Amino acid sequence: MKLWLVAVALLAATTASAAPKKAAKEAATKSAVDPNIAVAKAHGGKVWVAFDAIPTVEGEALGKWLAAHPSNVELTLKGNDDRWPINFLVVFKKPPAKGPVTIMLVDKKEPRIIVDQFSPQTPADALVYREGYDLEQNNGFNKGHTYVMRVGQLINKRFQLYASGEISLK
Repeated sequence: MKLWLVAVALLAATTASAAPKKAAKEAATKSAVDPNIAVAKAHGGKVWVAFDAIPTVEGEALGKWLAAHPSNVELTLKGNDDRWPINFLVVFKKPPAKGPVTIMLVDKKEPRIIVDQFSPQTPADALVYREGYDLEQNNGFNKGHTYVMRVGQLINKRFQLYASGEISLK
């Protein structure tokens, strides 16, 4: 009987010490797979918008770029253009569910009215998503207005918000 108790205690001790090692190994594997885990922890839930190209760097270099640039921007129309060509970068806190994300642009003064909406496909398990887009006056975007870009997914017929940012058009 005592030998059986010793065997059970030894098995429990082996299993208990293996669990933290397994969790540490999985965390190390995940961080090796996606260099943007630290970026998601520090900047998750925000959207950055710029006229210029947003660098395609990842990990620490991306974190430094994000820290040096505000997530809420003011964009001035160039010349006689009727559109603001933008690039945006979304940092998710955790990867979105499988399938397309929905990007809604709403006027800050009238948040219930969607000015524009589109649903691009995001790569699986992505913590960072980059895209270009045109904010056109013909589609309802106007000088002197501030718009909120909401990024999320429709899950069970409800919009699940993952990230947002503001764009002021001048």
